[in-house]
Amino acid sequence: MNTTDEDVASYVRSSTADQDEQHQLDDIDEWAERNGIDTSQIDRYADYAKSGTDVGREQFRALIDAVEREEYDRVITWEISRLSRLGSTYQEFFEAAADAGVVVNVTNGWTDTIRPDGTGKLIADISAAVAEEERRKLISRVNSGIKRARKQGKWLGETPGGFERNDQGYLRPILNPDPDEDGYLEIRAALEAIEEGASYRATADGLTMTRQTLSRIHQDDERRGWYLDARADDARVSEALEIVNDGDDAHDRVGGER
Repeated sequence: MNTTDEDVASYVRSSTADQDEQHQLDDIDEWAERNGIDTSQIDRYADYAKSGTDVGREQFRALIDAVEREEYDRVITWEISRLSRLGSTYQEFFEAAADAGVVVNVTNGWTDTIRPDGTGKLIADISAAVAEEERRKLISRVNSGIKRARKQGKWLGETPGGFERNDQGYLRPILNPDPDEDGYLEIRAALEAIEEGASYRATADGLTMTRQTLSRIHQDDERRGWYLDARADDARVSEALEIVNDGDDAHDRVGGER
């Protein structure tokens, strides 16, 4: 039983499926234990792979509804931005908490307590605003870097089968593959076999890629041409394929400088 004799809820959110929310849960539990709250009695709300700007987060909406019904005395979250990155829903939550007399605790922030009378709210607002501004700047820097890399002809995103990125970030065909990877020429041979009537399943048995991946390449007119014709409309791929079209010295130059 909670030594504080309170009804307590917690909320965590991850922005992507790859993010691990366990550190949020651990911080919340550590804070609760330090403050005499039995962690087994906390009602847990969590939204996974959800943006902080998503107003329709199911668990967050359920938490607001429960707060409005005055089911809780306290809500604990890891960071203020976990609640919302959208001003309207952020204010909606805190207005509901204030009206219901709910204390909000933040385990990783400039202030750890926002009370119904508004104590701590200004600092929380400033913290949220600073975090959002830093996020906007980060997104701007990332977007600028992507635009710059594309302008320079560098390959971004997932590397196509049979290709690799060299140290400078440019796409190059793999002409001397390791045992655990598919080379450009092996994929070309597989596609040629399929063109001659071989099945995807039988052909994929000789590759590390799946039958589904091989099928997608073969059924994509543009990508199929990368291998069968060594030609591409994408300038980055076309430049990479120059080494294949050059002839006998291809193996000696693969992976070299631009």
